[in-house]
Amino acid sequence: MAGDRLNAPSSSQPEQPSRPGHGPRKGSRQGPAKSPGNPAGRRNGGHSSPPKQGGPQKQQRGKPAKNKPARPVMGAIELKSLGGNRFVFVAPECALDRDLDLAEAIEMRTGGEFEIARDELLYLVADCRGFLEAYLQLAELALEDEDISLAKGHFGFAYEQGLETLPQHFRGQLPCKEGYNPHFYAAGRGLARCLIARHEADKAREVLEQLLRFDPAEEGARSLLEQLNERNPRSGSAHQTS
Repeated sequence: MAGDRLNAPSSSQPEQPSRPGHGPRKGSRQGPAKSPGNPAGRRNGGHSSPPKQGGPQKQQRGKPAKNKPARPVMGAIELKSLGGNRFVFVAPECALDRDLDLAEAIEMRTGGEFEIARDELLYLVADCRGFLEAYLQLAELALEDEDISLAKGHFGFAYEQGLETLPQHFRGQLPCKEGYNPHFYAAGRGLARCLIARHEADKAREVLEQLLRFDPAEEGARSLLEQLNERNPRSGSAHQTS
């Protein structure tokens, strides 16, 4: 994996509620299936229970067993090459299908309906773990409640979705303005802000330096790192900001 990982606290995946107080809206696209028992997105090809371990696998009579490749996690983001050494994250289909619902949740938040907005956002990510915009909104709601720990969890979970998508020893570039990349960078910056607020300057620095390795032109990460280094100088920094 690229860079050092920061494990988001368990609060980043709270129990998911059913849709808040209403069914599908007129003009809204199809939402996710309700699955409160599996809020972080289903694994094992869409089955909530893990495969049985230990015993031999049942096979059809007369046919040899085949080693099947692992199925991708439902709702995960993907990585696409832009040519050369440049890559871009691609949003999962479930996120694209819920853009209208996200817009309504944002409208609820800006209108002061915070609890309804939060329930709506939790519903949207229930089986769409790569819906980074929704996690960013949940994190901002937590910040408005002055819950830094919960905000850190949401930002951290979204940031980890990007890191986990990258192949091991990834050395490519992720242009900060291309495709789904802006949401990944926003999650990383948000995580760094929370770490700074929790007086975890070294961890915040690691995140910001990692973002700048992915794209040295990411101005938000550079600005935060410069401010951090001014307040908490560290000799021999792994990344020079000048």
